[in-house]
Amino acid sequence: MASLENISAMIAQRQYGDAAAALKKLVRKKSKARIDWQAAISVAGQLGDQDLALAAAQNWRAESPADPHRIMAEITALGNVAKHKDAAHLSRELQKNSRAAADGYYFEGFYQARFGKRDLALGLQRKALDINPDHAFAWEQIALLNGYDNRDAEIAKMVDCEKRLRAPDQLIALYYALGRAFDSADDFDNAFAYISKGARLRQGPAPFDMAGVRAYLNRLKLTFTENFIANHENEDIGGEAIFIFSPPRSGSTLIEQILTTAPGITATSEHTILRAAAIALGSMEPPEMAAVANYERKDWRKISMGYFDRLRKRFGPGKAYTDKTLINYYYGGLIRSVFPEAKIVWLKRDPRDVVWSCFRSRINANQWAENLSTTCEFIKAHHEITDYWAELFGNRLIEISYEDLAAKPEETTAALFAHCGRDRPDDWAAFYESDNPVATASLAQVRAPLNTKAVGSWRRYEKFLAPIYDQHFN
Repeated sequence: MASLENISAMIAQRQYGDAAAALKKLVRKKSKARIDWQAAISVAGQLGDQDLALAAAQNWRAESPADPHRIMAEITALGNVAKHKDAAHLSRELQKNSRAAADGYYFEGFYQARFGKRDLALGLQRKALDINPDHAFAWEQIALLNGYDNRDAEIAKMVDCEKRLRAPDQLIALYYALGRAFDSADDFDNAFAYISKGARLRQGPAPFDMAGVRAYLNRLKLTFTENFIANHENEDIGGEAIFIFSPPRSGSTLIEQILTTAPGITATSEHTILRAAAIALGSMEPPEMAAVANYERKDWRKISMGYFDRLRKRFGPGKAYTDKTLINYYYGGLIRSVFPEAKIVWLKRDPRDVVWSCFRSRINANQWAENLSTTCEFIKAHHEITDYWAELFGNRLIEISYEDLAAKPEETTAALFAHCGRDRPDDWAAFYESDNPVATASLAQVRAPLNTKAVGSWRRYEKFLAPIYDQHFN
């Protein structure tokens, strides 16, 4: 049986399929002595296999069930595979430990908020702050929920908290929380200052490699051509899938919540299931994809069936599944080949609003969002590659404007449901009452009726943003 060192070597040699198979055997073997489970969690992350990461986290915790660090690792892994209720329940184990109780209340509140239980979530975050007034992540959750008891007093507490925090991750969370708090008070100068402060602290030692991203996207275009698809396309597969393509902060959660008001459509939010199902293809670049020249139809069907098997295992049976994974744009060519009957929704939003919303949201962990210029360039690149995929998808893709969705909901949602082959339910507009768990920086907005409040939101910060936007968006 391969060791973790062997598996890491396989990854280094781009033997991703073999590495995933070996890791699966390792985490499931009966004798689990002398395995570095923290390293196993990391390796599973490199392979994009959230289920194996959870298995490794559970094995690690089994060695010392009351260890707070192991409990937190399992909580995080549970959340990543959409076991939000289990994650909330396990958080209560932390609450029994005096040194980890604040984290326990924070985690439980974090997951309760995903089910729309705003008051309960806020109460739990306040319990965390009662124990640790400097719990930056609890402050951030209160800011995301816009749940202030006395905003001015709480802003003062957060400002004072900054003097005592030292850990960068805590300071970053606090700065973004303060940015949202000042924004809600219409103090845009302070809001922008704190958001920018958080962004600067997030920046790595090297600038984000935007040129590398563009080069990779160009290589994907070289791989997935019309000729490639004609030679490798699956037949009559994928009709159960509805893939949503959009940059972060474009409204994909709203689209998913609206679609899942139709009976039989199951929300799956964001995950790495497609990546795991297609792991043998690696990064899908020309050198690696040369191997698929020998693929038979059964090999392509194995990917599609693996995807749906994982969906059903995680989310239960459904007539159709939405998939709004934020890296779907990387997989456009593969989706076109493997799921030719899938419905594609390309959600577009004013890029100026998208850039600003990404920049002000720490929940978006992408390095490109730590700088306004690279955020602009990334959003432009996202549009360009999706525009290329759109030509390959043809009439299987519909373009939906966020602004139209907000301003003309009847007309826009009618077209959306028709494209997806579903009758629009009479109660579709009550989507915000759904108990589907949602993970978004707009926790408050997605639990409210459709409105136009977020349209043109960047203009409140126009004096800061306009010079940069003029450079990138003309």
